[in-house]
Amino acid sequence: MKTNYHTHNLRCKHATGNVLDYVKMAIEEGYEEIGISDHMPHPGLGIDDKSRMFYDELSSYFSEIDSVKKIMEDKIKIKKGLECEYFEELKWIYKELKEEYKVDYLILGAHFFKHKGNWVYVGWELDHSMLEEYINHVIKSMETGLFKYLAHPDLFFMIYKEWDEYSIKASRRILEAAERLNMPLEININGMKKAKVKCKDGERYPYPHKEFWKLSKEYKVKRIIGVDAHNPKDLKDYKEGLDFAKELGLEIIDRLEF
Repeated sequence: MKTNYHTHNLRCKHATGNVLDYVKMAIEEGYEEIGISDHMPHPGLGIDDKSRMFYDELSSYFSEIDSVKKIMEDKIKIKKGLECEYFEELKWIYKELKEEYKVDYLILGAHFFKHKGNWVYVGWELDHSMLEEYINHVIKSMETGLFKYLAHPDLFFMIYKEWDEYSIKASRRILEAAERLNMPLEININGMKKAKVKCKDGERYPYPHKEFWKLSKEYKVKRIIGVDAHNPKDLKDYKEGLDFAKELGLEIIDRLEF
C-alpha cells in the first residue's frame, strides 16, 4: 500500500500548494492514502511563527481538509493531522485538536528544545551537552502518548556532523525509546533534497543518516517513509525512500493503523 502522512501546504509559509493540489498529485502518483499534516501553531509562545500557520487559521485548515475529503473520498483515503512540537505550556491545544477538531493523528517533529532557559532550534548549534538536552526532550515528547510517530528521528545530524560516541549514544536512546513505546520512526525523504553535509568520512545527506538506520536493525522498531512534502511534486519522490530502505535492508510498514 502506498501512503504518505507527512504533507504540508501553503499555510506554513515555506510550502506551496493547497490541500487539493496535494491530494490530486497523490492520486496521480498512485497513493492509496494520504495524510495532511501541516505545522502546528504555537499560540502565545512566539516560537517560529514565521514558519507555520497562526492559531486562528486552524479552523479553516481543518475545514479545507474536510471539504476535500468529501469530493475525493471515492478516489483516495484522506487523514487529517498536524506535525507538532511538544510544549507543556500548550497541553490544552493537543486536547483541543483531538476533542474539537477530531484529528486522525499527530506527528512528532522535534525541531526545538530547551537550552539555558530558551527554546533553540536544533539546526543552529549542537555540542555534546546540547545534544543530550535535545534527546532528553525528544524522548520526553515521545512518552506523552500524543503522537502517532516520530518524524526525522535523525534530524540532529544536519548540524552534529560526526558519527561518534555521542551521536551513537543519542541514536541508541531514540531507538530504545521507539522500541519501548512501539512508536514508528520516519525515513524522511525531504532531507535528501538539502545540501550535503561535509564530515570526516566525506559528504552525506543531513538526514536520513545511513549509520543511524543501520543501527536501527539492532532494535525492534517500525519504520515508515515520509515524503515531508512542501510542494505537490515532492510526492513523486516516494521511491527514493524505498530505495534507501532497500539499500540498507530495512523493513518498513506501509501504513499507520487508525
